[in-house]
Amino acid sequence: MSVRGHDMDQRFLLACAQAGDERAFRRLVEPYRHALEVHCYRMLGSAHDAEDLAQETLLRAWRALERFEPRAQFQTWLYRIATNACLDELERQPRRPEPVDPFPDRPSDQTASPTYDPAARYAIREGMELALLRAIQELPGRQRAVLIFRDVLGWTAPEVAEVLESTVASVNSALQRARATIDQHLPETTRPAADPDERELLSRYVAAFEHADMDGLVALLREDAILRMPPQPSLAGGLRIAHFFLETVARGDLTRIRHRPTWANGRPAVTIEVRAQDDTWIPHGISVLEIEEGQIAGIDAFLDPTLLPRFGVPAGR
Repeated sequence: MSVRGHDMDQRFLLACAQAGDERAFRRLVEPYRHALEVHCYRMLGSAHDAEDLAQETLLRAWRALERFEPRAQFQTWLYRIATNACLDELERQPRRPEPVDPFPDRPSDQTASPTYDPAARYAIREGMELALLRAIQELPGRQRAVLIFRDVLGWTAPEVAEVLESTVASVNSALQRARATIDQHLPETTRPAADPDERELLSRYVAAFEHADMDGLVALLREDAILRMPPQPSLAGGLRIAHFFLETVARGDLTRIRHRPTWANGRPAVTIEVRAQDDTWIPHGISVLEIEEGQIAGIDAFLDPTLLPRFGVPAGR
């Protein structure tokens, strides 16, 4: 469909939806649903909360639809509602003690502004990086929104000012303060371009557990690798990490751990299931791998079985 045809179709759906047609409204908002969920995830750092807030956004949009002016940008209007919903949530729970949890990759995560600003500091893919998202959680709500719009999505300052119903000067000031805070909390090293061998390394990681290949697992891990398991303390050292998996998680048998390869937050990842005594597989969590120079430099383990359905694995036994 041409751009003109798409605009005409959207105007028709909008008119029907404003007349009370719920089916037209669902068709109208469906192209934006996932992008709104990703936006809420970046704002809140929680995949569970993001899903709820995306639903809340669409509910608020439906209730306010009759007041929407057709000459305005529908996407901008939806992002304003989503951002306000997130800001309301942050006011209710300003400090989030829980860690950022993983989010499955989809091509539509890379939703930039049609007028993408080259001054944006992070590529869209980097905008899903766990390290950046953790740093974003240190910001006050409106600074989070400004940084995400400006430095991740690449929106211009006037676009952001429109969403936040603010001024360009206020947006620029908030961005300057947000960048200073991010620079304090973000690691100096940034993610390199995607390694074409990442998929192969991911397969070898899965196979090491399938074949109880302890030596192969140790070889995949850098000597200074870090295993992060919030809220538990981190574990340093490739050999220590391998023995932790073998002795603590697998109870002496690596084949008791089953991994399924996937991708999360722009990185290779695995779902985790542990075999019970009755040979059923119990969902355990998600591990996101950090790969540098052909080895695993870090593992972010999220021991929460309720995360698995997002990655295609049932949460129950």
